[in-house]
Formats: sequence, structure tokens, C-alpha cells
Amino acid sequence: MTFPVRSDLTRRLSDDVLALIKARELQPGDRLPSMKELAQAFSVATPTIREALRRLQATGVVDIRHGSGIYVRDINQSLMITNPHIGMLDGATVLDLLEARLIIEPPLTAMAARNATDDDIARLEQVLDEAEHLLRGDDLHLHPVNMRFHSAIARASGNLVLAQMLESLVELYTREQLAILELFNARVRDYRDHVLIFGAIRDREPDLAERRMTRHIQTVRAVVEERMKEQAE
Repeated sequence: MTFPVRSDLTRRLSDDVLALIKARELQPGDRLPSMKELAQAFSVATPTIREALRRLQATGVVDIRHGSGIYVRDINQSLMITNPHIGMLDGATVLDLLEARLIIEPPLTAMAARNATDDDIARLEQVLDEAEHLLRGDDLHLHPVNMRFHSAIARASGNLVLAQMLESLVELYTREQLAILELFNARVRDYRDHVLIFGAIRDREPDLAERRMTRHIQTVRAVVEERMKEQAE
């Protein structure tokens, strides 16, 4: 009998924290008060506010960083929740992931070429600049920037549901994406493909943008599949 009450309280607290974020006009990367401070502000126990924050973390609103704090991630709650406990999957799943991206991303790229705002274009250009400076660095730093480029294109498409489908794939299969980057092992070529895709979006050429994204993912998939065959021999 108490479970629904607790569930309702958690939901209400999640809404209250979200309202606080909006009222203070906090942006992605901004830090929230500590759990203790939030618990005091909402007159609840710390474990209760922690549960509400975990709910917001699962839907992509906040990022709880142990030893650092609670940060705004995205004020738009995700429509889909990824499973954070999934383990490393086999090579077939890596290829399936690329197949899924091949279905979703090219049409999104065409939509981005039609619908991207000036802010979207500026954001994509900024991400490309970051990637260029990381080409000779650690993949652990380059990978999230590359994935942010793909996510930014999806967001620029204007279709929130499809964009979140892609973002869910990227988040769910983070380790598989790193494996793809390692197997592809062509960071400069990857970057140049991104530049060409960006150019088509910036120039408002949907068909060209879609073709370039299709060719990009197909190339990555072909190389990854070949490398996996070599490793299996």
C-alpha cells in the first residue's frame, strides 16, 4: 500500500527539481545544489531526493557525478530510457549497431539540412573544431566529441523522437562505439567525412547530406567487418 505513495512522491519531487532548473534558467553543465541542500529545500529525507534525482538521471535531465556534484544535462526529458547495466556484447551486435545507425541517421541528416537553425550550424562547427584538436589524442576524449557531432545533427533535424532514438543507441552502446572507433582506426578520414557532411548541411543540400552520411556509415561498417574477420582468423 505504501509503494504507490512513495512512487507519487518521487514523481512529484522529480517535477519539483525540474521546475527548479527551469525557474533558475540553468543550462546544461550548470551545477545544482547538493542532495542535502535539495532535501532540506523540499523537506524530505536525503534518500528520497536521491531517488528522485536518479529518476531524472535516467531520463537524461541531470548527471550525478560522484565526488563532484549534480549537473544539468538536458532539460528535455528523454522519451526513452537506456539500460545502464548492459554488458559488452559480441561482434555481431557491433555490426547490428551500425546497421541501425544506417537506417536512422541518413534521413535525419537530410532533415537537418532542411531544418537546421543558425545556432545548430554554429554548434556543429564548434564540435568539429573540438574534434580536429583531438585527432592525435586519446580516443576516450575523441569518441564523445564524435558522437556529439552525430547527436547534434539528429537534434538539428527537428524530430525529437528520432533524435532521441539515435542518442539512446549512442548512450546504450558506448563501449561498442569505442570498439568501432578502434577497429576503424582512421581518425583523420572519419573527421574529413564529418566535415563533408557538415558542408552539405550548412549549404542546405538534403540529398547530398543524406548520401554523404550513408557513405560514411557504410564505409565504417565495411572496414569494421573486415577487421573483425581478420581478428577471428
